[in-house]
Amino acid sequence: MSLDETRKPLPSDFDEDAADLARLGVEKQELKRNFNAWSLAFMCFCNNGVWEAFTASSAQALTSGGSSSMVYGYLLMSIGALIISLCISEYASMIPTAGGQYHYVAYMSPPRFRRIFSWYAGWITTWAWVLSSVAGNFATCMQISSYMILFREGYVYERWHTAVTMLILMTLYLFASIFGIKYLHHTSFIAMAAHTVGFLAIIIYLLVHTNPRSSATYVFTNHSNLTGWESDGVAWCIGLLAPAAAVVGWDSSTHMAEEMKNAARDLPKTMWITVLVTGVVTFPWVIALMFCIPDITAFLGGPVARLSPLVQLMYNVSGGSFSATVGMTVFVPVMGFTIAGPGCISATSRIIYSLAREGAFPPIFAKVNATWNVPIYAILVSYGLMATIPLIYIGNETAYYCFASSGAVVYIVGYCFPLGVRVIWGMEQSHLKKGPFTLGRFSKPLAIISLVLCVFLVVFMCLPTMMPATALNANYAPAVLVFGSVFLPTIAWFAYGRKTYIGVTQHLSARNGPEEDVTGQGQYIVEPKKFD
Repeated sequence: MSLDETRKPLPSDFDEDAADLARLGVEKQELKRNFNAWSLAFMCFCNNGVWEAFTASSAQALTSGGSSSMVYGYLLMSIGALIISLCISEYASMIPTAGGQYHYVAYMSPPRFRRIFSWYAGWITTWAWVLSSVAGNFATCMQISSYMILFREGYVYERWHTAVTMLILMTLYLFASIFGIKYLHHTSFIAMAAHTVGFLAIIIYLLVHTNPRSSATYVFTNHSNLTGWESDGVAWCIGLLAPAAAVVGWDSSTHMAEEMKNAARDLPKTMWITVLVTGVVTFPWVIALMFCIPDITAFLGGPVARLSPLVQLMYNVSGGSFSATVGMTVFVPVMGFTIAGPGCISATSRIIYSLAREGAFPPIFAKVNATWNVPIYAILVSYGLMATIPLIYIGNETAYYCFASSGAVVYIVGYCFPLGVRVIWGMEQSHLKKGPFTLGRFSKPLAIISLVLCVFLVVFMCLPTMMPATALNANYAPAVLVFGSVFLPTIAWFAYGRKTYIGVTQHLSARNGPEEDVTGQGQYIVEPKKFD
């Protein structure tokens, strides 16, 4: 008799997703599962926004390494992102909760380190999402400002215009995150359509209308070191900031895991398939884009090149045409309006919600509104951070960019945490069964490769982008990283965290033995215990 034949049939009303949460120490299912694999995958595609983010941050790569840095840097980052996403997907399948990375760290760490490791991982993940969300949404506002600069006669640009635009947009996203959460499942399809149509329309237009185009030799071999670094190799590696910034953010679905049906099975697909598809599809886009920028210096000297490189490029190619410039680039803000903006607030709030229910933040942030089925107070905190940080731009442009440009670095450090724990201690500490998606014998080797790549990126992304470094052009990413990922969580830990933070794994005993096999298939529900 086979093992399958000995298993007990499941009750007709059995909820496998809720059972997974209970097995992992989450006492009850509070959030409504509005998303399926398709809608959450589309949210990943749009939050990731590879071609949009890559184009928006292209000025850094063009300055540091030229077209070769864009082409080969993107290829390297895409392969690296795929390997990292496969590793994270394996952990997500085993631990499908809203906490994401910090829950993976909690379950895979040795018992004596679980609380402290997951505490820092939670803060890092939250900080990364806040900074990256600010940068992504602010790029949309800068694109709107670029339209005004180019096409409104007599308009005098002031930094506060962009900051106020950001405040207005974030307020709209706030309402969508609270009152329209059940509709985001549907608007994700609209956003995906804009993402796809925009991709095709822009690249076709550029290839048809750009004249003259760059040569193949230029595209694949040009190296422009305008950074002041004596070493072209160091400058090239620093230029990886643009492609690296474009291949983070695909893990947004992990933080919506408790609002997804069949999460353990389908959640991994939303991540690694997103990275694979965008990597393959966007690589030709990058090559085509380089054919359309024949003169890097002239391009970077355009009136809005630093605000919105895509708008500047389209403006140059179209000969200053309003209809072509706006019509061919409007897909980016449409995607932001429909899913990326609300999705960023929602994903960030779910991390805060998850941490709050375990004692890392005040318990009010873990309260779920019974009418709208969302953690309203956690959403308000996310909104407050994302709406106020851009106000720094009004008073000090350099200070704002210190925060906005650091999101990718903090993100990658956040990936380092579960990868490092996996490499050093393995998965034996978790006492959990592997999920439906597993890498098998390739799990540890891929984790080692991912960790090495992440450490490499963090080192070069923390170096000065221009030499000689001054107060105006210095890279403040290390300071921002330490402030939000080390200083603040350390202060909070000694102020209250060591007494209030329970941690999601406190229900685990030394053997994590079964208390009740509710499925008949080796899935166990155990009661969580408060930290004493």
